[in-house]
Amino acid sequence: MKLILPDYDFKFEDGNAEVKNGNLFIYRAGAFAKIMTKLTYLVYGNDECFFCHRKKRPNALETDNTKYFSRITKDHLIPQEFGGPTITNNLRPACSECNNEKENMYLDEFEEYRRIKYAKDGNNEEKLRKFKEDLRVKQEKRKRGEIESIPKEYLSDEIFNNIYVNFWIDQPLGEKYMKQEDFLKDYGRLPKPIIISQNKFLLDGFNSILLAKYNLNEKLSIIVLENVFFKGFPD
Repeated sequence: MKLILPDYDFKFEDGNAEVKNGNLFIYRAGAFAKIMTKLTYLVYGNDECFFCHRKKRPNALETDNTKYFSRITKDHLIPQEFGGPTITNNLRPACSECNNEKENMYLDEFEEYRRIKYAKDGNNEEKLRKFKEDLRVKQEKRKRGEIESIPKEYLSDEIFNNIYVNFWIDQPLGEKYMKQEDFLKDYGRLPKPIIISQNKFLLDGFNSILLAKYNLNEKLSIIVLENVFFKGFPD
């Protein structure tokens, strides 16, 4: 799949990456999430919430909270809990209120939730209770792999014999690894795909690679970003 990028060339001030001729060149391992955050705001803006369409508060004198919000964040349309990748295709700018309210819902689920919550036809509490009950069942099915959590068009069918990993372990495995390991034990599958560049360098998903290595029967789901290249250092 192709990463959504700004339609103009752009160099990151820290030298970690640049957009050039429709491609993204990454020069430092470990900077991927930070790069995706910056690109998300470049592509979609950072002054309007994708969900409520309120604007970022221009100054302290603007106190109308129906029109303005104070803090912009990024939201995963496919929630991280269900393997949603941290790439511009799956990220949108969101005010902190909408981001917190959306929690781990998909976009269509969040829209339905808000429709029920703010409806004026009465009986909202009972409808919300039923919605949340059905949602919990659906979420468990997603975790077990009974319901698709990531669109098939995101994932590569190609078989990779070699993936280049520019990471190393210099301290005990952390909380994120332990959390993914628990998921594997509970649901019998890896919780998220790995992300690699067009030239087969790992960009995100080191924990998934370790878990697949230690659990030899586990298959990796792989997202290949066709217009992203890991270069290691700028020319």
